[in-house]
Amino acid sequence: MASSGQEKKRTAKPAAKKSSRAVKAKKDAGGKPAGEAKTPANTMSWMKDSPEWGIRAKPGKRGLTLDDIAIGSYGDIPIQSEEMTRMPRGAFHVPGVPRLEFYPLSKKVDIWADNAAALYEEAIQRRWIAQVDVPWDSLEPLPRELELSMCQLCTELAQQATIETDSVAQWIGRMNYAYYEVKTFLASELYDSARHYEVFRKRALANGGTLGLESPGMINRRIIESRAGWTETAVYMYLLRGPMTLMLYRYGEAYALNPAEKQMFRLCIQDKARHLAYGMAHVKFAISERGGDTALGLLRMMSGVEGDMATEMKDPVLWEALAIIFGGGLENISSGMEVVKELQKRYVNEYMARMQWAGIDKTLDNLAPGLAAYVNQEAGTPA
Repeated sequence: MASSGQEKKRTAKPAAKKSSRAVKAKKDAGGKPAGEAKTPANTMSWMKDSPEWGIRAKPGKRGLTLDDIAIGSYGDIPIQSEEMTRMPRGAFHVPGVPRLEFYPLSKKVDIWADNAAALYEEAIQRRWIAQVDVPWDSLEPLPRELELSMCQLCTELAQQATIETDSVAQWIGRMNYAYYEVKTFLASELYDSARHYEVFRKRALANGGTLGLESPGMINRRIIESRAGWTETAVYMYLLRGPMTLMLYRYGEAYALNPAEKQMFRLCIQDKARHLAYGMAHVKFAISERGGDTALGLLRMMSGVEGDMATEMKDPVLWEALAIIFGGGLENISSGMEVVKELQKRYVNEYMARMQWAGIDKTLDNLAPGLAAYVNQEAGTPA
């Protein structure tokens, strides 16, 4: 019987001969390997170099960001785009590709904000996970009134998050891919708002409590049923409702009843501040590009919406729940209501300031009387 060494020798020789024959067989008539035959002139045309060939995007201190790849013509933002095929901005157009979509929002002025790319990078770098980043085990039994009040707050905040999710979702599909920085940021906002719904629902159900009453819904309907344009929707969502939501997050953190709530509100604050930063920048850009007539139109548009906000703010459920939280219990609801009045006044003033920053001349003189009353209210007067 042959040894293993002899067996290896017998199997190795044919392999060597085969290799030699294979090399010879690969030679074509022109002396080139068969696998490297000449490319027909009418094929591989897609490999022609683009005008930007050779430009290299270089990572910065935060890695390779969207701003880092906005180089050469790839950083040119078109005033208007006619591409309806979801073609990536800067790619070569192929004649005859059927239109896949009609994008009503195909002008830069319709959706753009200069900070969108940076806000997207921040969103993905600061992402968090509700089930593990909130210390749920820090929850402890609370007096019934306190638990019900926190559950009521969380119920309304969860509902606000669903409105934002649905509103952004119905607009993002109408936006042209030429402005992918905005679309990718708004995609991150969709994820944020879904996570906010998740975390507030979890808090309502995690400590022996219950979901509370839904909100009156007047501003919810204004936002979700807005059809005039994305800019108008942005004013509703980011300049009117957004500051209220952010204010509730901030006060929620300040008066948190346990570490879980403090962390929950803190994480939501960073997300909501980012959303408002885009919305305000977009409205300001749209006004700067379209002119003062747009600002005047938005000012007049808000008169009726402010009336709805004032009517909704008369609903006592949220304010009573907050007063119990701020006071530390039902027995201190009076002192808690003083904090509520402070919150209401700060909100209305912040709303006016944000409108002014964006270019809309919102003042106390042209503010809906129902909202102006919160600015003028004094300690001891009813909210």
